[in-house]
Amino acid sequence: MRTFTTLIYVFVITSSAFCAVEFEDVTIGFNNGYKSGKWTPLTVNLRSQNELTVFNGELTVETRHIYTDEPIFRYATPLQLSKTDRKQKTLYIYCPKTTFKLHIELEHSDESDKQIATSISVPHVTHQITSPTSIVSKDYLVLVLAPSGDKLQRIIDSKQLDVKGTQTHVKYLQNSRAMPTRWIGYDAVDLVMIREVSLTEKRVLKSQQSALLDWVQRGGTLILSGGSNFQFLKDSFVEHLLPVKLTREETIHSIPMVLRKQLGLNSEDKSSKDDAVSTFKNIRFELKQRSQILLGADEQIYIAKRDFGSGQIICFSFDYNAPPFSELKAGETFWRWLLNTHGKSQKLQAERYAPFRQHEEKLHKQFLSKMPTQIPIIRLLSIVLPIYLLSFGGFLFYIGKRGKSAQKRNRRYWIGGLVFVLASVSAIVVAQTVLPKKITAERFSILSIYSERKNAHLESYVSLRATAHTNTTMPLTPNSFIRPLRMKSIAKPPQVSYDSTYQLREISVEPWSPSTYVVESFFSLDTSEQELQLENAWQISGEKANYLGTIMLGKNIEWSSESQSRTIEKLPLYDELSGIRMAYCKILQQEGLLQYLLKDVEVQSRKVLIGWTSQLKQVPSAIPIMSTDENVNTNNEIFVIMYMDGKDTER
Repeated sequence: MRTFTTLIYVFVITSSAFCAVEFEDVTIGFNNGYKSGKWTPLTVNLRSQNELTVFNGELTVETRHIYTDEPIFRYATPLQLSKTDRKQKTLYIYCPKTTFKLHIELEHSDESDKQIATSISVPHVTHQITSPTSIVSKDYLVLVLAPSGDKLQRIIDSKQLDVKGTQTHVKYLQNSRAMPTRWIGYDAVDLVMIREVSLTEKRVLKSQQSALLDWVQRGGTLILSGGSNFQFLKDSFVEHLLPVKLTREETIHSIPMVLRKQLGLNSEDKSSKDDAVSTFKNIRFELKQRSQILLGADEQIYIAKRDFGSGQIICFSFDYNAPPFSELKAGETFWRWLLNTHGKSQKLQAERYAPFRQHEEKLHKQFLSKMPTQIPIIRLLSIVLPIYLLSFGGFLFYIGKRGKSAQKRNRRYWIGGLVFVLASVSAIVVAQTVLPKKITAERFSILSIYSERKNAHLESYVSLRATAHTNTTMPLTPNSFIRPLRMKSIAKPPQVSYDSTYQLREISVEPWSPSTYVVESFFSLDTSEQELQLENAWQISGEKANYLGTIMLGKNIEWSSESQSRTIEKLPLYDELSGIRMAYCKILQQEGLLQYLLKDVEVQSRKVLIGWTSQLKQVPSAIPIMSTDENVNTNNEIFVIMYMDGKDTER
């Protein structure tokens, strides 16, 4: 009887352990709002239900083809669960341009198998979701941080903004702690709006501050609400970056004519309803240099904007969620005007062409277009084959003269031919086995330098090719994100591991076809402390450009006068270029990747430098650093875009 009771007890405990860990919730993007061809956060909530449960391993996520179920890419992050823990894990994944599904599972590490006897290990736990419908590239994904809520979703969500059918999709963050801690988390977002949030380090982590500002520099739009939010903006981490100085808070008792026009209110006959909402809180602004007024005048500024890298920061003097701006009809008119004219930076406006761009395919073909003699194994064959042919030809000549009979000559011919073939193949095999498996890494990068915050963004297209088939690992910097240049289903995809080592594992490198990847990273870069030689440099200001030749960044730059500049229509400029730089430059120009640099002519004092360099010591390498017994040959070409801050442009 006691044995039977023990068996029942073990059965109950094992059964409870079998379902001891469950996936409570899995959310892709922001409340399932994401865009294909972009990075997005994936939030996984797990719960351990049994006090005896112990799990030590990895949470893995695979993006898979929705029909064939073949994996495309794989992500992993360490996970520990014990007792009745609840854990939330956020990974940043790249969403393929085709419909996909996510396969999520828990995998034990080797250490988790060595548990004490009283612990029960978690069995294999999996979860699978099909990706929801993505947001179209041309539409606006608006992310709102407003703890007490607002009326934006009711006013503009899923409503048509123009004749092209552009719509807005409003998504909310629960609180400031839900803000991404990596800039890549905002990749699919077009516009972030903040109101009623204390923007201090106590409420917004340093990593969240950097992530938000990095994203704005990369082309995002940040809108900060005013009015009663004066106390939240004052002494915040964004105050020194605003286009205006915050003077004081005031109350306006009647709607000014300029606001009535933008709100679509009757400018002549004031209805009683208009009078009832005519009083609102306002912040008195003073315009800073290199900023512009979007609504109002110097004596009374209501909306102002400044460029920040390739993005923009917009500040309201009023609270958009207070009457009359929150009224349905007035609010819809106001937001349609603002979003159509200033809702996206020039860089993100160009994203509407993303479905038609072929630059990634062209870059892959460029990496593939290496001459056959440049492939290591072909070079080896080109040495062995002539030796083989000459030796075998001499052998044939020899047996042709000395052979006594046709039968003996034929026998010598076939035996000798087989010996030479085996010897040649053995030489290649031995060479491939004994000699180091060299990897050739070719890289084309676009480096955007932001002088104001002394940081930079590096986007690298990397091609790896080996002398023989090999599996290797690519170490990455902590703030780097990598994906295949061509997203395709393969039997065993590489895996990005977000742990202390932070690397891309199980890369299969072949001699015949390159393995190609895209790596993006943000890092600190102060050009005033490093002399960087920029070749084929151009000064860009609006739609004017002037050739500077070779210059040194970090030195005083003598800007050319307007009379010496010439009007241009396309970017980048490839005057004086040749070879591989010319090939890359033509791809950039044909696909219009940098055309947005010519569109932003509103602030005439803004200048941008573009040029080329091959070496930059401070740039974290996107090329893998292999183990010590392997050699890596690298070829780097870096296209540089430098956004000059106020001090630089005044030189």
